[in-house]
Amino acid sequence: MNEKDKIDKKVKSQVKSSRRERRARRLNTSQIKNKELLDELPIKERWSREFRKPRIKKLKSPDLDFDELEIERGLVIEVHRRTCEVRLNDGGVIKARYNTTVIDALGFFPAVGDKVTVGFSDETYILLNVLPRHSALTRPGPKDRSNEELVLAANIDQVIIVASVQQPPFNYGFLDRFLLVSQLSHLPFVLVLNKIDLIDKLPQDVLDFIKIVDQHILVSCKTGEGIEDLKKLLKNKSSVFSGQSGVGKTSIINKLLPEAELKTGEVRLKDGKGRHTTTSSNLFSFEGGNIIDTPGIRSLGLMNMDSNDLAKIFPGFFKEGVFTCKFSNCLHLSEIDCSVLKGVQNGEISKERYDSYLRILNSKD
Repeated sequence: MNEKDKIDKKVKSQVKSSRRERRARRLNTSQIKNKELLDELPIKERWSREFRKPRIKKLKSPDLDFDELEIERGLVIEVHRRTCEVRLNDGGVIKARYNTTVIDALGFFPAVGDKVTVGFSDETYILLNVLPRHSALTRPGPKDRSNEELVLAANIDQVIIVASVQQPPFNYGFLDRFLLVSQLSHLPFVLVLNKIDLIDKLPQDVLDFIKIVDQHILVSCKTGEGIEDLKKLLKNKSSVFSGQSGVGKTSIINKLLPEAELKTGEVRLKDGKGRHTTTSSNLFSFEGGNIIDTPGIRSLGLMNMDSNDLAKIFPGFFKEGVFTCKFSNCLHLSEIDCSVLKGVQNGEISKERYDSYLRILNSKD
């Protein structure tokens, strides 16, 4: 290598090093979307080309570009990738677009049930702001972003979980996870047990679960049993419906709202599991309130739940929620004077309930 080539190589190396330094000085835009970092860093830092005089630019609210008369309020009834359908206060339904500026300013994406403000510009409605939520039903994000919250529904009064005893079988673990999520969100948990026309009597494990929920209703879409009781429960409330695929959640909503005409699917006979027919959350008006239909999901993770906290609050373990084990860090495995293990031995706590706890506890490892 001659002297000229050596000099060119050295110059290229210095240029690459300079670029790396410039990149290191920039604020990572993906971090802005993280809610916690957004609270800690409410400003963007911009540097001059010479990196000598930093300029500070505040993140302004998008609705500042609109006149007060141009801003309307509404309720999100469906969310898509870059747009959401909004029912305005005057009853009209429009499609509003949201961009990265809005998401960066908010720190999160809109969800079905959110109260929002929109503006009209260039023949297009634009999402401007999401008003504060009084409640939300959340689940963890995908495996590569498990610490992120995905909001299934916002501003709800109760959680309606649809289950079945047969076709598909009663899933103790799945329902326990939803019961925990509802408990942590301070929302009433209502169990709607569908397809009761397929059984003669409720199994003991189902009866044990019914004892610990806030309310339950036995329903049959085939015979219509329980539908009127469910209507009374939903009146003047915002309720989110969820459940595993195939339990008949969509069929129940079609009974309540025939005009919805939601698509239903059959349960696979080979494994007893259902097919997904609801692909996104939708909001429907009903009897002075709202029904939010969420996609059927096969599993529900618990985010940021410490094992010791799980052991203390697991539903059905302690009367009136008072922790009675000898040791405060008891995980109910083999500890001395464990109230839960004693309850399992004497029959006060069912084996199905304890097994469900172990599955959830082990899934957090």
